Amino acid sequence: MKIIAHRGASGHHPEMTQDAYETAFALGADGVECDIQLTADGVAVCLHDPTVDRTSDGTGAVNTRTLAELRDLNFGTPERPQRILTLAELLEIVQDAQHPSHDPGYRPELFIETKRLSTRGERRGQLEAALQRDLSAAGLAEGRHSGLVHLISFDPGSLARFRRINPGLHRIFLRRGYRGWQLLRHLEPVGVAHSPGFALDRSRTAPPASSVAAADTYLYTLNREADVRWAHRHGIGWIATDYPDLARSWTQGTTRFAR
Repeated sequence: MKIIAHRGASGHHPEMTQDAYETAFALGADGVECDIQLTADGVAVCLHDPTVDRTSDGTGAVNTRTLAELRDLNFGTPERPQRILTLAELLEIVQDAQHPSHDPGYRPELFIETKRLSTRGERRGQLEAALQRDLSAAGLAEGRHSGLVHLISFDPGSLARFRRINPGLHRIFLRRGYRGWQLLRHLEPVGVAHSPGFALDRSRTAPPASSVAAADTYLYTLNREADVRWAHRHGIGWIATDYPDLARSWTQGTTRFAR
């Protein structure tokens, strides 16, 4: 089971900051996760919310601010300020962690989540196009590196748009654990992704039916020992957690179920 640092090691540092990602790699996480939004001038930045209110010392919508304006905000702490990361900058951090001179066997993965977009213009594919541009510029859009990058999203439209741009990149369709999902799951889109991603409570209700299905499943966000051990016993492929160091320790001594 691979341990993916959710928004970096966000249990230790402000989420999606340089400190959060570098700490995740220092702790030996198998990969990291980020969310991306578009700035007013079309730059993909690492931010979960549509506004900067929760994660910075500023206010306002991300898509109404230029990158230069966002650079003026502090996304860290008063004691250790951090500026917003662009996706291009995060890709550099990931590639540095993958560099053979550091550890030839360490090849951390990157899970990039596109958010649901608020305007019709944004839904024409600007975010997906920006993602492809950044991946291409970093040499991560195809070839031997492509297996290290995954597109994840709750938005089937985003997955379908990116499938047209880059069909070879691995895509994961995230499903929520909403009430009544067992009755409504037949209404969920199919064919937009290679693999499923589930909220933990939904996966616990209906565990993967086979070891192959489990190994192809992504679970979010597991921060309790019992949940991490459950996922490990069931052979889940990837789990997202805010505490990659604790999650790793919690898998020790856990026996996987035979299938």
